[in-house]
Amino acid sequence: MTSNTIATAGLAGLTADLTAARARNEDVWRRSSRLLYAGQIDEFVGHWCEDASYEAALPVPGLPAVITGHEALHAAFSGLVAGARSIAVHDVRFHQTDDPDVAIIEERMVAELADDSGYENRFIIRVTFRDGRIADMLEYYGQFAHQDLLRRLGFGS
Repeated sequence: MTSNTIATAGLAGLTADLTAARARNEDVWRRSSRLLYAGQIDEFVGHWCEDASYEAALPVPGLPAVITGHEALHAAFSGLVAGARSIAVHDVRFHQTDDPDVAIIEERMVAELADDSGYENRFIIRVTFRDGRIADMLEYYGQFAHQDLLRRLGFGS
């Protein structure tokens, strides 16, 4: 067996592993997102590891930059969906990285809020998966639109 044959076999195995990781991770992401936007927070949080964390790359004053654990995640995401009549995402692009546990997701969120106003923002999210669940999320978004949303929902200052 030549070194080129060994390298080709190794690359094929890596590609198959990443293809499987992408399918698994994207499935977790899509299922959990559907639950969140449907307001099913208990089920949504069930897709996260017990010690999972959510971090805002651009924190909003008055809210913690990092939210850790099921109870805190439940409270934070419950507040978001409680203030919305509808939430939808568009333009979702799922990018599996070379690390089988890390993906980058792009999406545009559109919401109709309970106060008859609207919200639209673009997100880029780095998600780390562990054992088929979300372990860590780092979210980048349009800071001013997000800050205004949280203010209207009664969060932050």
